[in-house]
Amino acid sequence: MVVEAKSGLAVICGCSHPGVGAILAAASKFGEIKALVGGLHGFEEYEALAELRLICPCHCTQHQVEIMARYPEAAVKGGAGRVLE
Repeated sequence: MVVEAKSGLAVICGCSHPGVGAILAAASKFGEIKALVGGLHGFEEYEALAELRLICPCHCTQHQVEIMARYPEAAVKGGAGRVLE
């Protein structure tokens, strides 16, 4: 799902089985992606996240520690009840 926010587009995804790169590429047809929230499953192409202002890896993301370490300015922990502004 692509949501229009004040600062740009946010992609909200489930378990990303089609692949994060494919999801971001499809969503970018609507404009510049600024945020990614959701389960990133076994995603390891970390450079694909470099331009994002917000990264919120959730439930099924296997490499949350690596994402948080690589993008400390943009990455936040997700979970039930998490509010993102």
